[in-house]
Amino acid sequence: MTMANRNDEYYDKFTKEIFETIKSLKNDDRGEFIVQTYENLFQKLKEADSKPAGVSVDMAKLREDLANIRGIGGQRLDEIMAVIERHLSQPAPDEEKDK
Repeated sequence: MTMANRNDEYYDKFTKEIFETIKSLKNDDRGEFIVQTYENLFQKLKEADSKPAGVSVDMAKLREDLANIRGIGGQRLDEIMAVIERHLSQPAPDEEKDK
């Protein structure tokens, strides 16, 4: 069983009042409370995991910055940008498994 650390945000929220409430429940109610709490936490984590990372790249600015690197000409810059765009448009390996 994993115990919360004293510096953990959940440790601070688990007050004596909550403990007393759980302790006062009957065994059946306590079990139901634990199951519901687990299911709610699982659902929240599942929803948080399914949200996209929200990474955005200003392609024009990226192209401009890469063009300023010595030794990268126009043709090489086009090749680099094509590779970057291809990788940004592909789903992550985990997303491919879900489909």
